[in-house]
Amino acid sequence: MTGWYSITPTGPITLGNLVATGQNSGQVGCRWPPNGHHLAAALDLPSHCQLWGPFWFDDRNLHVPIPHTVYTDQAVKGNDTPKAIYRMQWQAGQWQVQEAHQGKSIEQLADRFLLRTQDLEQLWSAQKLTSTSNLQPIPWETLTLNHNQRKDYQVTEEGGFFAEMTTLMNPGWSILVRILGSFTPPTHSRLGAGGTPVVIQPVAPGLSQRWDSLGADCPGATGAVLLTGALWSDPTTKQSLPYPPHPKPWAYGAGLGVPWQSFKFIRHPKSGEPRRVLTPGEWLTPAGAVYLWDDLAPSQRSGPLTDPFHRHVLGYGHLWLFKETTL
Repeated sequence: MTGWYSITPTGPITLGNLVATGQNSGQVGCRWPPNGHHLAAALDLPSHCQLWGPFWFDDRNLHVPIPHTVYTDQAVKGNDTPKAIYRMQWQAGQWQVQEAHQGKSIEQLADRFLLRTQDLEQLWSAQKLTSTSNLQPIPWETLTLNHNQRKDYQVTEEGGFFAEMTTLMNPGWSILVRILGSFTPPTHSRLGAGGTPVVIQPVAPGLSQRWDSLGADCPGATGAVLLTGALWSDPTTKQSLPYPPHPKPWAYGAGLGVPWQSFKFIRHPKSGEPRRVLTPGEWLTPAGAVYLWDDLAPSQRSGPLTDPFHRHVLGYGHLWLFKETTL
């Protein structure tokens, strides 16, 4: 049924890339986090339901990636937690640090930490967050598992091996999703190319009530934070965009796009037989982007932004909306 569910891997997850390595070949990094298609397959999600996620769960709180325009005024080494974080403002045609930090050394924190949803709300309303004890270093790591390359139980090449790039989540952490619709997922499933077993459990209603802001109305919203990866493109040229196409934001900060492809069926021009081919390459905008519009945001309700290819039903492009009052 409609509700929040945790997906807990029982081991490292491989999304994409088992590659032979040797003298004339190289390694390819493992994709992470799992996208909406990966999660829908693991959940066996029916077509009449929708999905929100992925988010991150530590058995008590929902966490999201720290936005790209957030910084600290202190040096951060390794997994050390900064004592205070701040968000940039759009001024004079560029993102700028707050007045107290202009001309001083800062460190941007995107892709390094997660923060709780309630802390995201506080950070955006107060412009800073001085209580950062709940800020979490990214709770996963990439591993390289080496395997001898074999055929018919024999090593095929002296010194040859497979390098399997996998991602291992820290103990106590889970992937978190919300299912909307009349459906109860299985309690056990598999995720990733290696079929890593995962445990799927409902989250207590008392906890999930804290996360209503992820789908709340925000009348007059002029800004948004991207909470899940997004696939957007120009409707005329079909080229990938790092922002929603209509209306175009007049300011945004986003990370580098991630290569993304899927399969589609087309008919052979002569025989008419259907065949499966890869779609043209697209770029997925990773979570953490920040957008500002000069008028209203393309939606006035937080949640996955509707797109013509219906990929929003799998959680792509979840915008958390806010009113920007400091421009």
